[in-house]
Amino acid sequence: MKAVLAKVVPIARPLLGVLIVAGVVYAVASQWDDVSVAITDMAWQSVVLAFVAVVIGTLAGVQAWRVLLAEEGHPLSFIDASRVFLVGQLGKYLPGSVWSVVVQMELATRLGVPRARSFTATLSWIGLSLSSALTVGVVGLPLLGDSISTWRWVFALVLPIALVCSHPRVLTWLVDLMLKVMRKSPLPHTFTWKGVGGAFGWLLVTWISFGVQLWLLANSLGSPGWSGLARCVSGFALALGAGIIFIVAPSGAGARELIIVAALSGVMSQAQALAVAVVSRMVFTVADILLAGVAAASAVRLLRSAPADEGQQSPRSS
Repeated sequence: MKAVLAKVVPIARPLLGVLIVAGVVYAVASQWDDVSVAITDMAWQSVVLAFVAVVIGTLAGVQAWRVLLAEEGHPLSFIDASRVFLVGQLGKYLPGSVWSVVVQMELATRLGVPRARSFTATLSWIGLSLSSALTVGVVGLPLLGDSISTWRWVFALVLPIALVCSHPRVLTWLVDLMLKVMRKSPLPHTFTWKGVGGAFGWLLVTWISFGVQLWLLANSLGSPGWSGLARCVSGFALALGAGIIFIVAPSGAGARELIIVAALSGVMSQAQALAVAVVSRMVFTVADILLAGVAAASAVRLLRSAPADEGQQSPRSS
């Protein structure tokens, strides 16, 4: 049985990802006339403000990663952390969601951060991203009604597990276990409530900013209004949480759009919701590329320098 699964899973996972992405593409293509009209009706000011909201949310995510790395004994300045994190984030557009981790590990070594430390910091960031996104999403779940009923059991199952794993002691145990498997030394100390809570708080800023982005785009079509702000924040947080869970597609493509459309279906037509989802994806892509470009341009020396000695330790913050 294990031998069969070993052969089937590597094929089934990417195939499932392709099928869901294809389904979203078909949904957009089949309603393109209405979708294109909705996109045309969007005010450019709303799109620009949505872009600003994405940038704010992304930079808050950088700060959360920086806090976790400092917890592991390797504090970086915000600028250096941004260079590593933002350039590495482009890897999420490749299937598998592991390339971001690989790129960040390589860049961090040039700042004296061992690969094992940047690896576990990023994994901790992903875990806290999931738990914080689901927390925001589940709080607003009643507002979404039956629009995402098929996903309720998934969120209800994953959220408690994610929150337990976010406890500082549990998170420390998981990270140390990962380091032991990698034959690396354990963390210098247990994760603290201040560190984990700080990262969690910055990630809440991320999800709220991203939800505001969705509301700005949706509101430009004149549908949700102020009452739809909580729906957009909750729905988008759940959509990104699903994107983290659904690792077989690039940047959660497909799963994210499906939940956004479902969350907005109660306040606008499906064609309008699809248009919002499409433009939202475009805004995120442009923001990721521009931020990574600025980060890379400011880190030419870092990118060209030889990797630091794996054993080198950067000074810990007091």
